[in-house]
Amino acid sequence: MSRALPALPAAALLLAACGGGAPPPTPEPETIVRVDTVVVTREVEPPLPEGRAAALCLASGQTAEVRISAAGDTLVGPRRVRLGELGPGIGFVGNYAADEAWFIADEPLTLERRRYSKFGQPESRGCGAMKIVGDFNGVNLFTEIAASSPFTTVYVPVRPGIFQPYRANVGQVRG
Repeated sequence: MSRALPALPAAALLLAACGGGAPPPTPEPETIVRVDTVVVTREVEPPLPEGRAAALCLASGQTAEVRISAAGDTLVGPRRVRLGELGPGIGFVGNYAADEAWFIADEPLTLERRRYSKFGQPESRGCGAMKIVGDFNGVNLFTEIAASSPFTTVYVPVRPGIFQPYRANVGQVRG
């Protein structure tokens, strides 16, 4: 098998031909390593979920600023997290009537010795138009801000921002 000699400078060939020693070693081929560098200059956050701004009146009488998505989800906090994703231990401040036995059974409530019964459907109400006037079984009762006692209508917080009106049973005083 014949082997091709690498190209050597003329002086090296001449030395080899004259018996002046072995030719210099063949240099190893150069290895080229290509390194790509990625530099992150800024992170781009994913877009926040869309929703219209809304103010919910809480059972505590405080207002919570939230967003309501087109699907009806309540989005809370600066990251607009869906309320349902927060888990069972996180919710809005205050006690709500939605899961109370007396509310589910449509039982009347009592405030200042007057009885009140559910009237109409639950409705959205803002805190600015109402004031807390008492409580029933740990759930705050609200009425119109300008109303004075005895109240014709009181509002029970069912869930954040939603209140069930209760009307006074005229002529029925509990002693």
